[in-house]
Amino acid sequence: MELQHLPWAKDDDVCGEAAGFAFGDRSLDLVVTYCADGTFAWEVIDDLCADERIAFGTAASVAEARRAAEAAGRRTFIRAA
Repeated sequence: MELQHLPWAKDDDVCGEAAGFAFGDRSLDLVVTYCADGTFAWEVIDDLCADERIAFGTAASVAEARRAAEAAGRRTFIRAA
């Protein structure tokens, strides 16, 4: 199974940034939302189960939030493979 990565891009729908992973018949949305308190909320959503969060958390920087979301997405890919 091959993992495809859709790069991070600004996304006004989530008040932040979004990216994606695709593998097999699944796709995962990786989302980073800018919070008013200066933190960054991240989450990984499975497109097969609409609005089901696979993983989520908060981070002190955009880079840290991206890394956390990508790591959670890769773990999901590894479990599925």
